[in-house]
Order: sequence, then C-alpha cells, then structure tokens
Amino acid sequence: MRGELCLFVGSSQWESIIEATWASHFTTFLWPDAVGVQAEASNCTNKLPRLSLEAVPGVSADQPHFQALSLWSTLARRLLTPNVSRSEDPLSQCYWLMHVDGRSYINIPRIAERLDCVAGLQPEYYALSAMIGESRVGLADESTGYVFGRKLLFHLHSSGWVEKCAREFSNSEDAQGFGWTWPSGFYVSLCLWWHQRLRSQRLGDPLQEVLTRSLPRGRDSPLHRLRSLHPSGHCILCAAASSPSSLREIHRRVQIASPGEKDVARDSLRAEVGCFVHSLAEPEALAPPWSYRVARAIARCPLKLALGQQPEIGVSILKQELLRPSLPKGAAAAYLRGRRKELCILMPATDATPTQVDRAVAAVETWARRYLPSAGRVTGRTLALLYSRHPLLETWKDFTLSLHGDLDMRHPKFNALRFVYMWLTLATHLATYCDFWMKADMDAYVNIPRIRQALRFMNASEKIYAGAVTFSHGPGYETWNTFAHGIGYIISRAALRAAVPGLRKCMDQLLQFRLEAIEDMLLGACLRKVEIYPRELGHMIYNYRSGQVQRVLEEKPLVTHRVDEDEMYRLHTAVADEPKMVELSPEEKKMRHCEDLLEPAMCIRLLCFSNKLLWMSSSFRP
Repeated sequence: MRGELCLFVGSSQWESIIEATWASHFTTFLWPDAVGVQAEASNCTNKLPRLSLEAVPGVSADQPHFQALSLWSTLARRLLTPNVSRSEDPLSQCYWLMHVDGRSYINIPRIAERLDCVAGLQPEYYALSAMIGESRVGLADESTGYVFGRKLLFHLHSSGWVEKCAREFSNSEDAQGFGWTWPSGFYVSLCLWWHQRLRSQRLGDPLQEVLTRSLPRGRDSPLHRLRSLHPSGHCILCAAASSPSSLREIHRRVQIASPGEKDVARDSLRAEVGCFVHSLAEPEALAPPWSYRVARAIARCPLKLALGQQPEIGVSILKQELLRPSLPKGAAAAYLRGRRKELCILMPATDATPTQVDRAVAAVETWARRYLPSAGRVTGRTLALLYSRHPLLETWKDFTLSLHGDLDMRHPKFNALRFVYMWLTLATHLATYCDFWMKADMDAYVNIPRIRQALRFMNASEKIYAGAVTFSHGPGYETWNTFAHGIGYIISRAALRAAVPGLRKCMDQLLQFRLEAIEDMLLGACLRKVEIYPRELGHMIYNYRSGQVQRVLEEKPLVTHRVDEDEMYRLHTAVADEPKMVELSPEEKKMRHCEDLLEPAMCIRLLCFSNKLLWMSSSFRP
C-alpha cells in the first residue's frame, strides 16, 4: 500500500454517529473559519481531527463551490509545507485523499482495498459512482465520494487550478449554465474537465457497491437495497443514509463480525461470500463505463494479492499455466503415473491457519495413513496424496502433489481456483491412470473400504460425478442447480477426460471476473457445461458433532464431516475396531488380494486360469 486512505467529511450533524460507526483514525471533519460552525462542532466528541479550511481568493465561504476548492487548496499547501513530513502530523501518512459529505456510510476497508488494486494507473482521480455530464463526461461529487492521489494533487496545485476555477465561476452568474444547486465537489469535477480535460474514473458499481439516493424512496431506498444484497452486504463501498438510525443499521449489516449481534450464523455466512462485481464482465454496460484498465486491474487484484509481494511466478506466466497446465513433476506425480489404480484420493492442504495444519496431521495419521505411499512404493490399488504448492512438513514431501500453478487464496471457502486448476491438470495429463478420483476435505473422515465397496457397482468408463448431491440457487431463488458437496466426491476417469472443455471455460472466467469462488459449487457448474451431472454416492454425515461416535457406528457413512482434529483420532479408533462390513467369499478374497497387486483384467485371467487348472485336476482324479 502506497499510503493511507484519508477521508475528509463535510459539515454534518451526525459527527458522533460517524465516529461511532465507520470513521477511522484517518477521518477528518472540515471546519471552515467562518459561518459559525464552531458552536455546532462543540457538541461533538472531538476524538477525530478537524481541518480548518483556508480562504480562496474571489470565493466567499457561503458559495457552494467554496468547500471543495478550499479543501484541495488547503491540503496541497499543508502537504507541501516542509514541516508536514513530521511523524506527528497525520496528513503525512496520507496518499489517497477522499472527499465525502457526511450523510453516507463509507466502507473504508473495502475502498482502501479497491484503491490498492488500481495503484499505479493514471490519472489517480476516481469517483465511487460517477455521473454523466455534458459530452458523456463522468462528473463526481462528495455525495458518493471522489478521490485524488497525492501525486496528482501536487501536479494540479502547481498549475494553479484552484485560482483558475475561482475566476471561472466568479465570472458566471449560473455556473456556466449548470446552476448553483449542486454539491461542492461537482464544481471541482466540472472545472477539472474544462481546464485540464481530466475526468474521474469509475471505482464502484452503482447497483452492487454504491447505494445512492438517486432512486425513489421506499422499496428502492439504499437500506432496502442493502438488505436485498444479503449475505454480500459487506461488499458495498458506500450507502446513503436518511437518518442516524439508518446509518447505524447500515453499519450493522455491513460489518462481517458484529460484537453486538448474537447471530453467529449470519456472521459466518457473510464471511464466506465473495465480492464479485458483475459489471466488470461488460465494462461498457454502465454509464459512464468502467475504464478497461481499471476493470482489468480490479479483476486481477485477488490474483496479485494471493501471489504476495515476492511471487515465485509472475501474473502473466501464472495465467498461462492455469489455462494450459504443464506436466506434473515430483515423487507424488510419479506414483500417479505408475500402474493404474482403482481409487486416487486428493486431500487439499494449506497452512493458512494452525487449525488447518492440525487437521492435515490428523487426517494423515488416521484414515489416510494406510493409503499414503511409503518407502518409495505404493501398496495396493488405492492411493492417497496431499495437494499443496509446498509440503506442509518436510516428511510429507514424497506424498504431496505440488503443481506449478497452485495458488492458495488462504481463505476457508474461496479455493475454487486451486481445484479447477488441479482437476484441469489431472484431466490433461493423468486422467487414465486412475479409475476413480476422489477429493476429500481435511476435516472429513473417509471410510475407504466403504467407498471402494460403493465403487464396485460403478463403471469408470461412464461419466460419473458422485457425492452428496446439494442444491444451490441463483438470485431471487428462481433457478436451482445441483452439485456434489465438497466434503468428498468422486469423478470417474471418463468424466474427467470429458470435463476438459468445461474446466477451461471455468478457469478463463475465474481469471477474468471472479477469483473469489467456492470450489464445489463452481465445479458443479463446470461439469454442467459438458452435461455431466451429480448423482448420490451413498450416505454421508455432513453435520457431525463432537461425541457422536456412536452415531457414525450405527449409520455407517462413507464420509463423516466436520470432524475436529482431536475427534478424528477417537473416531478412527472406534471405526477401526468395528466388525468388518461384509464377509467375503474365498473367491472374492482372492480377487481383492490380487487387485491390490495387479490390474483387474490380469486378476480375472489368473483367477479363471486357476479355476481351470482346478477343474482339470479334479477331472483326471481317479
């Protein structure tokens, strides 16, 4: 981040409410030296700083364009003064400078993230939701907020733009035909276009992110529109408020973690919903439109953030790898390329939190241990591997599938990119080495013998996508679709090979528009593109609670979710001690033992040959 986002709030009677809700340490209230504002300010808590506005030659303090012109002139002078570099002056830390009117809720963290995404683009002049002016020029004002970069402000100040604007308006009785009824910032944006040919660039979507008073009150009020955005209300940039109580309600709905709200489910749901801006897919659909450079920077921003400050791979090369995966390398990939397996299990690993690492350790030491490669070889025809960019532990190196383009978003839900890339890589290079592929969550207990029993009734040459079938809905609950829940699902080798076109389309859309997506729902959408639909695999427990071991023993599920790391060991001990589920005949035991060592077709030939020898020997017996 280049510097802090500093907000400058016009005179408002809601200062104490603003301080209690959305204001940050870098929020400053404007305080003109005239018009008796001191009495009004004395009723405030005075925790946040006030900025005294300087006089502008030729403009009186009661004129509508005074506040904005004086604000930018005052800030430029303060920032350019030598002693402004002292650490005690909060302005010295400001890079982005935003003017708002004090009658709206401002989601400062989201706006700061958005400005970080567009850092480096020129000109650094943005409007959260620009208006259309003459010649389709985007104009801005403080009702929704507009932003200058510090460097641009210095450049404008050196050109004497404030004085030019003051003379322009002083020589006109009606602001060159626009009238004097607009907010103060409107005249700044108008003047910048006249004298600098500088227009603001859109920074937000007017339907999803900037909720203004432009629509009639009632059902289309900003607060009503915010309610309709649930559970993604935390994604807005700003929302107009009609009263202090309205401002408090907006604040409650925007905050992901709200201490005063006991609805834990609401907070959890909001935290798991990404912020996808629909209009970025069609930048020219809005008026004024998105700048293509801004839209591209916002769409790629999560990718850049996930790569970090010192990425191992550049964004352009990463995008090529994600769309056209290279051949997997390493010991885990070599195990996959060995003789064909019946079942290959992939477990996503991440070190985003200590809990995630503990879950991985518990899974490796319980149900997955028997199926992990050991001593450089694979035992049987079931193979379990971890999946992560780097092994979480050095001892896990040989059974961790590390792919060149694996990018961990380090979010418990927004991991679709990792898995679409993983499935695309496997489909491109390794699909035929396994009859069935399974993805299992780290907090799921997988009963592999029961899974194998269920797969005996399925044909890997058919397009099979099986798991716990779950429904999802689109906006307004009008359209419903199905997908296999991410706790554990199966994809046959035929389905994986057929899924390549759908996976590529999904990857392209992810990279262009929506990196913040949930894996299982998106994979279901990808497979629908190639007409592959989910089916039930068998009974699964998705709502396991600590101490319900007996429930698992009675219901005998294929997969149990969600199991904490400590509970995983207790559950594994109980399941390992239960009686075997089916008593196999001698022929089936021979077949199972053979399949653990050889290909099924070879086992069938050997079994037939042994039976033939047995028959021949009995025929010649005297």
